[in-house]
Amino acid sequence: MSAHRHLRLPISTRHAFALAFDLAFRRDALHSLLVPLLLRAPWILALMLLPAPADGDRPELVVWLTAVALIGDFLVLVLVSAMLRFRARSVFNTSAAVPPMPVGECYGQGMRRVPWLILTEVARNVALFVSTIFLVVPGIFLGFRLSLAAETVVLDSPHTASAFRRSFHLSEGRFERWLEMVVVSVGLAMAAILAAVILSLALHAVSFNVWIATARLLVTAMSPVITYAWTFFYLRLAEIDWPIGPGTEVEPAYAAAAAPSNGVHVALGTPSVPIPGH
Repeated sequence: MSAHRHLRLPISTRHAFALAFDLAFRRDALHSLLVPLLLRAPWILALMLLPAPADGDRPELVVWLTAVALIGDFLVLVLVSAMLRFRARSVFNTSAAVPPMPVGECYGQGMRRVPWLILTEVARNVALFVSTIFLVVPGIFLGFRLSLAAETVVLDSPHTASAFRRSFHLSEGRFERWLEMVVVSVGLAMAAILAAVILSLALHAVSFNVWIATARLLVTAMSPVITYAWTFFYLRLAEIDWPIGPGTEVEPAYAAAAAPSNGVHVALGTPSVPIPGH
């Protein structure tokens, strides 16, 4: 085994989210936050406006319309998340003056990866569901080792099997950082839900459906930040996986550094690292 596999180069959850907030709020709020929210809001509002099947005169139609709204929101979510990952990679390890890749190009590249992203997410969730049925620990283990499959299949890997192998490889020995990423991501989502609860308490007349829609809209508005953070997390892991010379373990100063520790710079629109076996 090469020497670089023994190194524990630093990776920081704080830095990943700092980069995500910087890109989402300071550098590109329009296409990071506002446009994705506007693309998904009609589907969310449609679900809010649809009555319960038992309350309508045509329950079959309500069921079909609900299914269409759910599928539409899912497809928009997948496309937007793919676009955001390309947008994050375009500014990784660049100065603040470098603009992101043109949004049309990001959507175009994301569109081409949507089928594999859907297949990867379905396969991962089926695997997690099946493993969790038997024991909780295998489900947690798979959730950890496959946590980077979506980023991998969008940005680097040609298909689902390769993305799973790559995610297993990059996540090795990074359980603590993965757990931190999960905690912060869930914390941001819960903060959005808490804001919806506060709004519902302030406006006593709102119905339960309105409260649910408000919560979903707030979570949707925050989700690009989470997507960006996981993408930067993946890019950092891919960066330090690049073969480097022997050395000693580096202190965790990555969070305070703007440049990568090994000097590797990711080119625009190109895979960050070569994929073993491809």
